[in-house]
Amino acid sequence: MLPPDLSAHWYNAGDFAPGEPWRAFDPRRTALVLVDLINWQVDPGGPSIAAIRAAGHPERAGHLLDRFAGTIAPNLKLLLPVARRAGVRIVHARLASRHPGYADIVPALRPYVKAAEARDGSLAAAPIAEVGNEPGDLSIVKRGSGAFGGTELDFLLRREGIETILYAGVVTTACVLLSVAAGFDLGYRQYLVADCTGTLSGRDQEDAERLIGNYLAEIVTAADAVAAMEKHSDAL
Repeated sequence: MLPPDLSAHWYNAGDFAPGEPWRAFDPRRTALVLVDLINWQVDPGGPSIAAIRAAGHPERAGHLLDRFAGTIAPNLKLLLPVARRAGVRIVHARLASRHPGYADIVPALRPYVKAAEARDGSLAAAPIAEVGNEPGDLSIVKRGSGAFGGTELDFLLRREGIETILYAGVVTTACVLLSVAAGFDLGYRQYLVADCTGTLSGRDQEDAERLIGNYLAEIVTAADAVAAMEKHSDAL
């Protein structure tokens, strides 16, 4: 039989309460992880979009680009300045290689990273202009889909006393989902900033939000997160 206070411990927050998802939220102990918001992944002329089109799915490539231009980018413009002012640690989680032959990338993703020439330090692997890379931001190199597997992210966040993670990025059904799943098992209190994420179809986005929201993270909007940061920053 489930304990009667189960809801008070959901999403890895000891004082979480349904209907009051930001209780005890502390921006200074929070990270905003930006998953694959890098040039080769979301640039309209980049190799990732080109590969989707070449595979016979121009409508899916178009959906992601429209989602980025019309929803993700405007909401990131709203969220990021407030997050930085509130003391939230911005983390760029980037799929890129540090090996001359791309051998550090998982086999399924290696051809795409190699075709993009997405080496760490290259323009292809750099954060997109819409998010920037400001002093104080953290940057990690992913070797696979998730932001935690094979990276130093968990170590860096714990060293700074980070307990809460907000996620934004692409694509919600793959790299974002696997990042959130790993973060859950590592014990972080988590939020998916849904209107700062995107995938290749509306149905895919709905499915991802349902899966993540049922188990792994609270689903919020950029406006929700901004309001919480402003409220709790004033209270500190």
